[in-house]
Amino acid sequence: MNDNSKFKLGLFVIFSTVIFFAALFILGMMDRFKEKAHISTLVSESVQGLSVGSSVKYQGVPIGSVCEIMIYPIDNIIRIDMEINLSKFKVQQPGHAPVTIPIEDFNSHVVDAVQKGMRCRMELEGITGGKYIELQMVKDAAPSEYDVAEFGLVYTYVPSQPSLISDLRGSVTTILAKLESIDYKGISDRTNAVLDSINERVNSPKFDETIDNVNAMVSEARKSIENLEKLTNSDIRDKIDTISQNVNTAVNAVESLTKTVEVEIKSIEFAQISENLRSFLSTAIRTSKTLDETLFNVDNGVDALIELILYLDSDPSALIQGKRKPKNDENGDGKKR
Repeated sequence: MNDNSKFKLGLFVIFSTVIFFAALFILGMMDRFKEKAHISTLVSESVQGLSVGSSVKYQGVPIGSVCEIMIYPIDNIIRIDMEINLSKFKVQQPGHAPVTIPIEDFNSHVVDAVQKGMRCRMELEGITGGKYIELQMVKDAAPSEYDVAEFGLVYTYVPSQPSLISDLRGSVTTILAKLESIDYKGISDRTNAVLDSINERVNSPKFDETIDNVNAMVSEARKSIENLEKLTNSDIRDKIDTISQNVNTAVNAVESLTKTVEVEIKSIEFAQISENLRSFLSTAIRTSKTLDETLFNVDNGVDALIELILYLDSDPSALIQGKRKPKNDENGDGKKR
């Protein structure tokens, strides 16, 4: 290879290197000039494995990175500031393409989400030992345990949720504390006392006598059951059959009587009876009217007969001579002259 070729190759390598670093610089500057939001959280557990630049995810989607980690030694609290790439959050108006959410709307959205249960939680990044911050919605999330005003936070605050390791550590600590509080010696002593008491009662002669009595009771019970089965299979079954036959006979008799009564009722000519009854009532009414007229005439005749009797009683000769004229009626007109 001549010197000219070497010169061209070296010039190409230098030029490629310059372009590569220039591209990295440009990309970095572009990312730096993107509009970003910030949020903060407070934790009291170890942040081993978490560092500046660690990922921040929302339900598994990368949305930013950790930009600052600082310690409050007096309270033993660690503050984590996070930088959120707003280009990951879009809003869409009807009839328009999705656009990046404004930072003011994002902060308002974060405040609303915190009220609904959004929390920060440190999670393991695979098996490398690294960690990242996960933003997720927690059902029945507990309120923040810190007074945020004491820490002078500049960014929107998102409460934290204990990590899985912290939860496991706390659970193991609680379990160990409960195990330590158990009185194993007392339990052992009480168990030995119970076993000694059982052994004493088992070896007692009364225990054997009790077993014999139980066996005798079981034997008598078996005999009683056998006798009951025999009785059930013979006498009771026969009596039940007899009662069933008698009931069937009675039912048949009732059915026969019912049919007979039904036939007799159908054979009665109710229409004819009704007509005859109506004719009888009409005749009775006419007879009653005739009887009333007869009684009236009889009454008039009785009155005339009584009047005749009274006249004859006062003038018996009238029966032969007839009725006389009044003395003061010479002319026959009933007037005095």
